Amino acid sequence: MKIYLRPFTRDEYHDFYRRYRPDSLMDPRPYRYHSEHVDRSFDYDLARFEWYPVFGIFNENGKSVGTLSLKRIDQLYKRCELGITMVNDRYKNQGYGTAAIAEALRIAKVRYGLQQILADTMGSNHRMQHLLEKFGFRLIGRTPQVYDMNDHFEDKLDYILDLNTQE
Repeated sequence: MKIYLRPFTRDEYHDFYRRYRPDSLMDPRPYRYHSEHVDRSFDYDLARFEWYPVFGIFNENGKSVGTLSLKRIDQLYKRCELGITMVNDRYKNQGYGTAAIAEALRIAKVRYGLQQILADTMGSNHRMQHLLEKFGFRLIGRTPQVYDMNDHFEDKLDYILDLNTQE
C-alpha cells in the first residue's frame, strides 16, 4: 500500500475534520465540526511543527485518511512520542496505519535523528497494541484506570521502540 505523509494545507485540514468521526472505543464524546476551532488547531499545529509535527496520511489518490504525529521531539534524548488517528472507521483495517507508521519510523530516524519512539494506548485498544507490537515496540508499563470513558475507566499501556535495533 502506498501512502504519503506530509503536512496538511489549511483546506485539507478542514476537509479531514469535516469527515472525522471519532472511534467510540477511543473517545466516547461526540464530535462536531466547527470551522473556527479547526482554524485555531491548524495554526497551533503549524506553530509547533518543529518539535511536534502533525502529518496528514494521504492515500494514493491524494485523499487524507488519517493524521500521524511525532509528538514532543526531544533532541537531547533523541526521542518522541507517536500518535495516529484515522479519519473514520472506513479507513481502518486497510493497511493505512501500518504503512503510515513504517514511514513515520523512517522519518523519525532519518529526518530527525531520533533513536527511540514512545507510544501509548488504552488497554482495550487491541488494534493499536497489535500494530505497535508488529513494529517491535515493547510494553514497558501499565497504569490502571487513567482514561475516563464516561461509563468506565481504561488502563494506559506505555510502549517503547529503539530505532537502533530496526533494520
